[in-house]
Amino acid sequence: MAGSPIVISPSVRSNRWRWSLILLIPVAGLAGASWWLTAPLEDIETLPPPVSHTRPMTDSTGPAPTATIVHNGPPAWPDQPLEGEPAKTLLLETLLDVGKRLDRIEGYTATFRKTERLRGILGAEQTLAMKVRQRPFAVYFKFLNPQAGKEVVYAEGHHENKVIAHSTGVSRWLVPRLAVPPDHPLAMAETRHSITEAGLSNLNDKLIAFRRLDLKDDKAITILDRITDSDGRPWLRSVHRHLNKDGSRPFYHVEVLYDVESRIPLKISNYDWPEPGREDQLALAERYCYDDLKLDAPLSSLDFDPANPAYAFHRY
Repeated sequence: MAGSPIVISPSVRSNRWRWSLILLIPVAGLAGASWWLTAPLEDIETLPPPVSHTRPMTDSTGPAPTATIVHNGPPAWPDQPLEGEPAKTLLLETLLDVGKRLDRIEGYTATFRKTERLRGILGAEQTLAMKVRQRPFAVYFKFLNPQAGKEVVYAEGHHENKVIAHSTGVSRWLVPRLAVPPDHPLAMAETRHSITEAGLSNLNDKLIAFRRLDLKDDKAITILDRITDSDGRPWLRSVHRHLNKDGSRPFYHVEVLYDVESRIPLKISNYDWPEPGREDQLALAERYCYDDLKLDAPLSSLDFDPANPAYAFHRY
């Protein structure tokens, strides 16, 4: 009858409570897991402050003699293609010179682009805003495309030397923030290299190590030349091909582009080892590019702090 009160029996009430509890259990578990993965932002230094290695200019015997350091710059890059041992020697000298100059830089910013083959599938190019501090080593990334807004930061000696990251969208709601070691599977899920390997100095050091191997390998091919890209920008280029698959080289074919003025390697393309008889079918394994490089950018510790109010590492 209209207007009559609806009476709910005790058994119905009991069933409703049961279903409410059943539905709440997975939600509570998911929330608990997300907060467990979301470490607090309080900073815990695990390393002592960096120690200066600068030698004193005076000692107990009197003032140190003055010295003039003359830097003649990197060796001249050939105007015509150069290969063989002369190319290997010149390139190694160039990279060693670049390494010395990079060591004198405090930090820099760049637009970083990467394309990587993960689990056999070549992914789409990713574009990130990048900040790097050389010493103590620190890196900050902000994804521009795709997954715009995702942020990652690592600062040596801080936050227990963990990578701190947050995603976007639904995944961010489920796990607001991650704090894991750089080699943790979650940190490595979408990349071929640990964040501790990021940056120009790390890239240059790797190139130096492989070029030293090339000098000892008569079958390693090295060609130096010059190219102009589709935008009309000139580049210095080195092309490398390795014929000895002995495990010392991770890639069969490598191309590196260097800035004409600074000789800094800004683009590298690495190609996987092909199947026997298919050496002409190169498969890209990874490509990394540094655009809009600004050396000695005015960076501070706040640029590598997830508590930076300009960043979005805070909890929802």
